[in-house]
Amino acid sequence: MQEHSNYWLRRRVSRRTALRGSALTVAGASTMALVGCGDDDDDSGGGNTNGGGQVLLPTAAASPTTAKQPKPGGSFAFQMPNIPTNLDPYTQTSFQAAYVHGLGFSKLYRFKAGTPEFAPADNSMEPDLAAAMPEQADQLTYTIKLKPNIKFHNGRALTSEDIRYAYDRYMNYEKSVHKTGLGFIDKMETPDAQTFKFTTKVPYADTVNYLGGNLGAWISPKEHAEGPDAATKMVGSGPFMLTETQTGVSMTFKKYADYHDKPYPYFDEVKAFGPTDVAKRVADFSAKSVDLTWLFLPDPRDQLKKNRADAKYEETQGIGGYIYLRTDMPPFNDKRVRQALSMGINRKALREAITKGEGVPDQLYFVGYPFSRQVKDLPQAKYWDYNPGEARKLLAAAIGEGKSIDTTWSHADVTAYGQEYLDTATLTQNQLKEVGFNIKDNPQPYLTQYIPTTYQGNYEGMGHSPRAIAYWLDYVTERFTMKPKRGRINLSYVNDSNLEALLDKQRQQFKMEERLQTVKQIEELVAEEQYEIYFSTDTRTYFWDPAIQNYRPTAWFPYTHLMKTWRDRA
Repeated sequence: MQEHSNYWLRRRVSRRTALRGSALTVAGASTMALVGCGDDDDDSGGGNTNGGGQVLLPTAAASPTTAKQPKPGGSFAFQMPNIPTNLDPYTQTSFQAAYVHGLGFSKLYRFKAGTPEFAPADNSMEPDLAAAMPEQADQLTYTIKLKPNIKFHNGRALTSEDIRYAYDRYMNYEKSVHKTGLGFIDKMETPDAQTFKFTTKVPYADTVNYLGGNLGAWISPKEHAEGPDAATKMVGSGPFMLTETQTGVSMTFKKYADYHDKPYPYFDEVKAFGPTDVAKRVADFSAKSVDLTWLFLPDPRDQLKKNRADAKYEETQGIGGYIYLRTDMPPFNDKRVRQALSMGINRKALREAITKGEGVPDQLYFVGYPFSRQVKDLPQAKYWDYNPGEARKLLAAAIGEGKSIDTTWSHADVTAYGQEYLDTATLTQNQLKEVGFNIKDNPQPYLTQYIPTTYQGNYEGMGHSPRAIAYWLDYVTERFTMKPKRGRINLSYVNDSNLEALLDKQRQQFKMEERLQTVKQIEELVAEEQYEIYFSTDTRTYFWDPAIQNYRPTAWFPYTHLMKTWRDRA
């Protein structure tokens, strides 16, 4: 049996945050002290570290909770940035759709959720539709037995053929945005209605983690996926059924009585509200109109702490942001231009202006992983240092003395990611003008333009997006591969044979210590080439009503485990 090591995300916060909010109350747990890590003015603290000077929050084993009896019934209301207009899992990469997909859909495997006695921060996998972890005759062959008597929301029994259909559609449907993700699968078989078998093209270390963590793994039946309502309705086998959508306002989910994982879910109803700007999030939670909200910026966060001194809250590492580039065409096919771009950004000034200096300064694509090095620890750290003089020299060497670059910066408008995201774009563009980049700002409506065009790779010059959490270690393959086709999130059109060889190597390394050595090589190659330009990672704070039990925000999607959450009063 393949060993699936738990190398998942752990939360980190800045020293300023730790000092200002010196303790967190987590889902009824006793208070946990935080120790600082990694900011420009941080010093090393004590506590348990990951070996790189970065202090991690306690894991599940260190965070016992008082056992309480779950109380079924009642409702739960939360806020999200926007109500998604397209719910089709085969065609969506929108994080907003993903927030609610976990309520209505299931996968073969899922991140471990809490139990009534325990609220862990655990990112390892457990069976969902599967009855157990896969049986493996060898490193290429996986046999998965399904749980019996699983039904879709339309009443039809789920079979192994539904799994085969879903995976085939993710890989081959012309409108699928997940075509490369399951590319490791070579052959699929359904020996009987309860057995799904597949072989991989080569040994693949991240098989189970991909099936449980990727957005392109939700199971939706053929009759819905190919019907007229695929974008507006959800037919899955998850804990909640979508019963009502008010466009742009709210989504209402009801408990699915035939859910396969009893006694869950506990809530009778879950309701999502959006869009919600910062002021409304503060006002609604202060007035107890919603049970859960979230904030990025320090001032509204501190205001909400005053307004709701009773609330539970937890500060987590956010997702940061990055610039992706058309490295397949001038001028960004020249790494000197990319390096100049990075050195022309004053990241410390951005943090001070937008978040009062908070956040994890700089990391590469493995946001939040315990082994992920901050860039200050890389041999290529100089490319993150604000050095306008060196940036101008690099640009002059690439395009000629006294010349400048005219380009376009495409990004979502403010409604999707918040004002801090828009401010980052504006301030960065002003900084880069000083070193020779004349940038045309191109804000786009998130759902109707940015996601279907720019975030699918249809753009010129530069794009800007929050940086998605790496849900599985092989996230780097989709991020930087052109083999056999451009990776879903290879938005920089990276085509580097040396990098491809390293990506292939780490995919087939089952011993974590060996794999991490390869990952370090990948980090350094990407850092040298500056294929993506990274900003600092922000701090995100989740607030929830003290009556809500067994809830803990996760580093992946914060609402997918509400099936194990309940309200401790009528």
